[in-house]
Amino acid sequence: MSFLRPGRPSRTREERFAEGQFAVGVIENSIEEPAGETQGADTLVIRADVRGHRVFRRSVTCPLSMPGRGRDLVGQPVGFRHITNDPDDMEDVCVVRWPDEVRKALEPFRPVGPGARRARAWRFLGQCCAVVTVGGILLTSVMLIGVVFASEVFADLPAWFRPGVALAASAGAAVLGPLTFVLCDSRMSAALARTR
Repeated sequence: MSFLRPGRPSRTREERFAEGQFAVGVIENSIEEPAGETQGADTLVIRADVRGHRVFRRSVTCPLSMPGRGRDLVGQPVGFRHITNDPDDMEDVCVVRWPDEVRKALEPFRPVGPGARRARAWRFLGQCCAVVTVGGILLTSVMLIGVVFASEVFADLPAWFRPGVALAASAGAAVLGPLTFVLCDSRMSAALARTR
């Protein structure tokens, strides 16, 4: 919530930092949150040497969401904007230029060229296979528990439901899903090779 004067629209973070000073720093450290129920992205510490001022540090959340991915970025240069030269103001940062590997990871999947539509279709089918695989693994575990340990679990289900058939289908999905995913991924790569 912003408490600006009435009638004046609130400015976004990028607009506020657009008037700030540009600096180039190096990612000095990656702080990983301790393992727990909700482990988020790493916190990156950026060190910058600004002429006429002391060395100061800024912290920013790593844009790569997987925990531990920030370690790969240590030592990489980043371009950022800051408003103050206070060395203790860790939040005074807006990164405007990330390392190449971050930019590539954040780019949307939009191939162009002769094989682009085919690549997008194979990618979509591969994602569907991944969902089927996860569903098959989960359903197989539930069905195994029901079939092996407690057959009364299926007592309230309709008469047409066959636990053995459901177990075979879910196990088949768990096995064939990854194979189909690999096939879709290879076909997508072949289609992408035609776009270049």
